[in-house]
Amino acid sequence: MLNKLIKKQTFFKLTLKMTHEFCLIFFMLLLLIGCAEVGTISGGIKDEFAPKIIKSTIQNGSINFNDQLIEFTFDEFVQLNKPTENIFLVPNHPVLEAKLLKKTLQIRLSKALEKNTTYTLYLNAAVKDVTEGNDSLMQFTFSTGSKLDSLKFSVRTTDAFSSLVKSKITVGLFDSLNAVKPIYFGQTNQNGLITLTAIKEGTYYCKAFDDKNKDIQIQKDEDQDWNFEPILINRNSLDTLKLKLSKPNQKDRIKNAKFLPPGLIGLHIPSSLEINKILINGDLCSPKHFFQPKQDSLQIAIGDRAENEFELIIDSDTFNVRRLEKNKMVPLKPRNISDENGISNTSQYEVMDIIQSVDIDKIEVLKLPDSIKVNFLVDFDKNKLKIEPTEKSLKKYHVLFNEGAIRGISGKTNNSTKIEIPFKEDRELGSLNLKLSQPMEFGILQLLCEQKVIEEQKTSLSNKSILFDRLIPGDYTFRIIEDLNQNGQWDAISIENQLKAEEVFHFNTPIKVRANWEVETILELK
Repeated sequence: MLNKLIKKQTFFKLTLKMTHEFCLIFFMLLLLIGCAEVGTISGGIKDEFAPKIIKSTIQNGSINFNDQLIEFTFDEFVQLNKPTENIFLVPNHPVLEAKLLKKTLQIRLSKALEKNTTYTLYLNAAVKDVTEGNDSLMQFTFSTGSKLDSLKFSVRTTDAFSSLVKSKITVGLFDSLNAVKPIYFGQTNQNGLITLTAIKEGTYYCKAFDDKNKDIQIQKDEDQDWNFEPILINRNSLDTLKLKLSKPNQKDRIKNAKFLPPGLIGLHIPSSLEINKILINGDLCSPKHFFQPKQDSLQIAIGDRAENEFELIIDSDTFNVRRLEKNKMVPLKPRNISDENGISNTSQYEVMDIIQSVDIDKIEVLKLPDSIKVNFLVDFDKNKLKIEPTEKSLKKYHVLFNEGAIRGISGKTNNSTKIEIPFKEDRELGSLNLKLSQPMEFGILQLLCEQKVIEEQKTSLSNKSILFDRLIPGDYTFRIIEDLNQNGQWDAISIENQLKAEEVFHFNTPIKVRANWEVETILELK
């Protein structure tokens, strides 16, 4: 009996020893495997599926629904993603409040739904799973009456000037022209298209806007387009409405007054503003001493005034401009504003003062490369000067302004400076003769090369053919702005005047211009 007990103890000790040794070996194998392959411990197959609804108090297509609490229970734990932006009801009569209780999303309505109305509830990436962040767009259409509204309305959105597609644009149907929040709304896809669904028959106003702040309200500074006429939506509404977005014209004002040494003050002004009177430090400014280099800018000459502080009164606006003391010593600097491609042998220059006089004896035009003097003609107006060599065969020349050649009304003159002017002969250039398929009374035809406007001309009823001469060889495209208000520029939408953005016609098929050739083409206006 004792021998058996001893044998059993020995076997038990041996078993314990073997078990201990086996565990040690197993642990060391794990360490070796861990050292051999460095990486993360996998948690299994990655979850690539969005949370699924397994229970809800509403179904897509429900009728006679009148509860103020909607609940969705999901198959996993979820988290809310910007619920105030991503959960919305169309029409948006009540305010929604979203709350998460474990796996259940509760949406409480601030007031009772309207009778006999079809609604669509959107959960636009509003619910994500906790681990991987998967989400989806969920949509539930239901009615408080006995039937669902089934009318649809489609809209396509583009940029008003470029005609490029505008995606992620909010399109809404409004119950009045001045309404800020839409009744029905949705967002355009990557092709600029949206089809609003479940609409009740009726008359609406359609507007599209780039809702940057996601408040589903049109702001004055957002790109937008309005259909100012009401639209009857019924079963015959099959066409797709085209809306072209632009940033609305804001009421412009005089601004950005600054000193341009040595003798000008420059300002931005509304292009439609007519300047009647300007006062400088209480003195009436002569009309000869101010001018508009562009429609939206004004430049005023200060003359030989000694003071450095200037108070400007322009109509009813007052501005204060300061001149630095060191700017009193700045000379006139003729800046070359000639065509950089050298398509004209006339060179043009600009100075920051109104030119009082030009001493042609202090100007030289030198033919290159041998620097032979060439005769020339001079003309100046306001702050610009033109020099035209009388020898038409010039290819390149220098203009030398010796000291004191130009004098401004401030009394300042120029230092000596030499400017090189390249010039191409006719045989190096080509021309384009454009014919319009139909006349346009008020238009601006722009010639472009590499998206840059090279030249523009106005169209008229009597002018169906427009010539662009002396062009650098290359590929050219065109666009025409329908300038209905004849202000010489493209105008965006005007909400105040209920005017849509001016139409822009693009002709993007390039026309090749060759040296010493005239190309003729027809622009088809539809």
